[in-house]
Amino acid sequence: MPISIETPNADRCEILDSSNCMFPWPSNVFTVASVDTDTGLQVNLNQASMPANKQGVQVDPTEWNRNDGFSPSQMIVAQVPGVDLAQTGAPAITDLEQSLDPASPVVVINAATGEQHLIFAELDANTDDPAEQTFIIRPMVQFERGARYIVALRNMRDAAGELLEAPEVFRAFRDDTLTDNEAIEGRREAMEDIFSTLADAGIERDELYLAWDFSIASVRNITERVLHIRDDAFASLGNAAPAFTVEEVVDFAPCAESGCEDGQDNYRSRTVTGTFQVPNYLASDEGEPGTPFYYATPDDGLPDRLGGDNLFTAKFYCSIPRSVAEDFEAEPKAIARPSLYGHGLLGSGSEALRGTGSNIIIMGNDHQMVFCGTDWSGFASEDVGFALQILQDFSLMPAFFDRQQQGLLNFMYLARLLKHADGLGSDPAFQAGGVPVFDNSNVYYDGNSQGGILGGALMGVIQDVTRGVLGVPGMSYSMLLRRSIDFETYSLFFTGSSTGEDGGGYTSVKDQTFLLSMAQMLWDRAESSGYVYHIQQNTLPNTPAHSVLLHVAYGDHQVSMWTAELMARTIGATLRIPALEADRHPDTNPYVALEPVPAGDYTGSVLVIWDNGPIGAGAADGGTAAPPITNLPPFEPDYGADPHSLPRKDPNAQAQKSFFLMPDGEGKFVDTCDPALPCTTDGYVPGGG
Repeated sequence: MPISIETPNADRCEILDSSNCMFPWPSNVFTVASVDTDTGLQVNLNQASMPANKQGVQVDPTEWNRNDGFSPSQMIVAQVPGVDLAQTGAPAITDLEQSLDPASPVVVINAATGEQHLIFAELDANTDDPAEQTFIIRPMVQFERGARYIVALRNMRDAAGELLEAPEVFRAFRDDTLTDNEAIEGRREAMEDIFSTLADAGIERDELYLAWDFSIASVRNITERVLHIRDDAFASLGNAAPAFTVEEVVDFAPCAESGCEDGQDNYRSRTVTGTFQVPNYLASDEGEPGTPFYYATPDDGLPDRLGGDNLFTAKFYCSIPRSVAEDFEAEPKAIARPSLYGHGLLGSGSEALRGTGSNIIIMGNDHQMVFCGTDWSGFASEDVGFALQILQDFSLMPAFFDRQQQGLLNFMYLARLLKHADGLGSDPAFQAGGVPVFDNSNVYYDGNSQGGILGGALMGVIQDVTRGVLGVPGMSYSMLLRRSIDFETYSLFFTGSSTGEDGGGYTSVKDQTFLLSMAQMLWDRAESSGYVYHIQQNTLPNTPAHSVLLHVAYGDHQVSMWTAELMARTIGATLRIPALEADRHPDTNPYVALEPVPAGDYTGSVLVIWDNGPIGAGAADGGTAAPPITNLPPFEPDYGADPHSLPRKDPNAQAQKSFFLMPDGEGKFVDTCDPALPCTTDGYVPGGG
């Protein structure tokens, strides 16, 4: 006789978890069939099911519902009351390879191939309240675009080692128990397909605690907006250079013997600032912070220009090193290589103008490079206010990502300005003795921190640059934020702790976790998560293959090294070895699925780890500990000094970048470290030698 089970709001909730409408997440339950998408699916989230902030405003999922699947970096979230991960034997961040073991109690398999995916599981360390703590699964190489995956949790155990009972609705499916609930019975065929696929992969249904499926968005769905505005903008430009205006030229004299005074600098001889014009795809004439894309009527899903010809005024900031030119009445002493510079978190392109002692100025002078920066519009200092607003109301978030895509286009136009004969090099401000101070044959990219994160997106789509350096990089902000010390201040607005009674924010830690996972679906359009897959392989239409050098600071407090490993695997980068000293990495088998740099001249993408040594091991600043293995930031002093800025300052790292940033066919990876030892910074010598 059929049993009775209640499934509240089954028309808009995932019924497998009766206490959490949106869990387990993501789930194909939150999609509908579509003949208009590449995956055959359309995300279908209901606002009534969305978390509400302190003001009672539920997230508007309209923009999410344009997706044809979930993020390739998707954070998987569920609740498993009473689970003990150690007793269960769940694959941890300290043993990624275990997730590929056929006996692993937590697996994510590709439904088409049955292959297990490289993942790890963790409990949210931001709370110990059982009602608020989520069970999180994260990929450590991206999920395949357009593919369907099945999550299987089996033999979940509590702290005493006892097996946990599966949720009631799932038991009805697993044990083939008939119910009188139409929502359950209507899903039974789909669940039987899941059980059959898992059985083919060697996973027996009677061991299961929970299983469900989800599908990943298509390449086109993730990338089509930025590719459209790129192609449309450059088509309108034709063979011309972008319009630009030089606004200020500042010359510097060498420093006196007594030291540097105002107007003096031993590394740079001139800075040039100005503006340039970029087609504007935002819904206001100025494209100010908080402005979303403009979509003309009828809306084809691709951004348009207001009036068909609206322009965004972007700024450029360039530094000319003293080693290239000093007397601008005479011809250059050397012809520089031009490079874009990507600034850090919520900063400005003016970082390219930093003076004596700045790593970028020293790099430019020592290696004859002209660096030009612009703002990461959408994620620059002027966007801070809007960023704080969206942390309190996620309905505002789509505009944040739209403006970041305009920022990517601005960088592409700046590259064209550096490369075009009628661009910056044609202006007297960039000439010495009437000769351009840089060779416009090739343009490069170098960025740090946020410049490494967003730079990964840029290097997947830019046409005028093929070689770049991603300094202290990472990707997938849903994984980055809670592991970064930089998020501490901003998180107060997210949690509602700094907004007062009338402010927004989300007080439930469980909701916060869900929202970070949900945000990744749109953030893919504007950060590395959506594009590094296309950097070296799987190139996008009308886009060349690129090579990137990833310089990672071991134990980085601001950009988690775990996310850099995710990035490197997804790119298909090789690993410089030895990467670290033995037992330095928390993982029992560090850098699984990363191949070593091959012998001989290698021009492809490379991951290099720069270590300032363990705490108290002789490094000038005291060294750095391995980062937390939980989703918490590594605060000083417990985790030692923050090494975030050290690789970019190291002469060996700068030399390695210089060798890499050469024309195609010449640019290559050169090991500038002792080949028998890990690469180190800050005077640390492995083994005390």
